[in-house]
Amino acid sequence: MKKSYLVILLVIMLSVVYLQTSIHTLAENNYLLPDNKEKQFISASEFKKSGKLTGYIQFKDADINFEQKLLYKDLKQYIKSKVSEYYFINLINIYSNPNSSVSPDRQIYFYCSISDDDNTLKYKYLILDAETSKPIAEGNGQNFKQESETLFN
Repeated sequence: MKKSYLVILLVIMLSVVYLQTSIHTLAENNYLLPDNKEKQFISASEFKKSGKLTGYIQFKDADINFEQKLLYKDLKQYIKSKVSEYYFINLINIYSNPNSSVSPDRQIYFYCSISDDDNTLKYKYLILDAETSKPIAEGNGQNFKQESETLFN
């Protein structure tokens, strides 16, 4: 009788451990847009030239324009490596709230245009999935400068 209770208890414990491991694994890999880092896609510039890029136009008076294919997890670091701290702080809306349905190892196209004059910093951006060409995120922003702000570090 004691042995049967121990066997039942052991089976229940192993079942719970197995289920938790399965659920955790499923949660980690259950992205709407899964990892595709091993696939080959054209560059962001070639994608733009193909005419498939719709709904995004760079500022005519832009000071900085980005067109880059990269992994979703590398977006923040890419932006930080390309702009001064002043721009990086002002572009926080682009990288501060990642989309949880996109695998960090998903390839994206990143387009961003920045216009900066004496009074205003304006930007707009578009993040597209490289495989489906569908938008992951897009937006724009405008920051009015105070007299003490400088453009570059």
